Amino acid sequence: EIPAIDEDEEAAFASELAALVPKGASKVFVAGATGQTGRRVVLELRRRQVAVRAGVRDVKKAQSLGLAVSTPGTSAGPVELVKFDVTSDQAALIEAIGDADAVICATGFTPTLQNLGGLKPGAANAVDRLGTINLVAAAKSAGVNQFVLVTSLLTNAVESGQGDNQNYKVLNAFGGVLDAKHDAELNLRASGLTYTIVRPGGLSNEPPSGKLIVSGEDTLFGTDNESGREISRDQVAEICVEALFQGAADNKVIEIVSSPTAPQLDRSAWFDV
Repeated sequence: EIPAIDEDEEAAFASELAALVPKGASKVFVAGATGQTGRRVVLELRRRQVAVRAGVRDVKKAQSLGLAVSTPGTSAGPVELVKFDVTSDQAALIEAIGDADAVICATGFTPTLQNLGGLKPGAANAVDRLGTINLVAAAKSAGVNQFVLVTSLLTNAVESGQGDNQNYKVLNAFGGVLDAKHDAELNLRASGLTYTIVRPGGLSNEPPSGKLIVSGEDTLFGTDNESGREISRDQVAEICVEALFQGAADNKVIEIVSSPTAPQLDRSAWFDV
């Protein structure tokens, strides 16, 4: 006699199966794949055996970083390197996205003596506002299902009563970059795409030295009385990729930092905010 199927056990098994593959994403386009955060996103996707299309400004640089090398033990094949500039026109952006059905955007204006000195005025606006807005439009045209955007704490400082926050004032002095990121967030939220917006604290290139803290929208402001103010880019990459696997991440804004004294947060609860 064939034993009856327990409905609870069946549901639990189905949930476990769903967690093994990205929901609706068979290939991911990473915008800014040679950046400090973007390259870590690529590596994390490879670790999870997800096919990657890496958008890079300099293909030779990407090759020198080893981004195109096949990862032993994975079945997704080598990373596809495609020339990409977020300030390009729509046709070029759509071509770069190609057949990817999810996008992780890790682009961002990088302050330099040149662009701060006025030789490249409007760089933050071109990259973090208009560039991201155009990338979202291209993603829609390309048939993308999900868009994960990395921004920053305090993008919504003014509206959340933090306009006098010194962290906001200092960071936003770089070409109004936080305001530009905020406009890009609003555009993504109104786009109709399934989105996850990840707002990290101060970014560290070092391996994680603390446990992940995930909080809701407009709750972390980088103040001295908060338990964490910084986070490793490795952890940012992990949570960006995990957003592709968990339905709880859909249409959500999360703020992340880390602290050695924080309790261990189970991966399944990362988006329960």
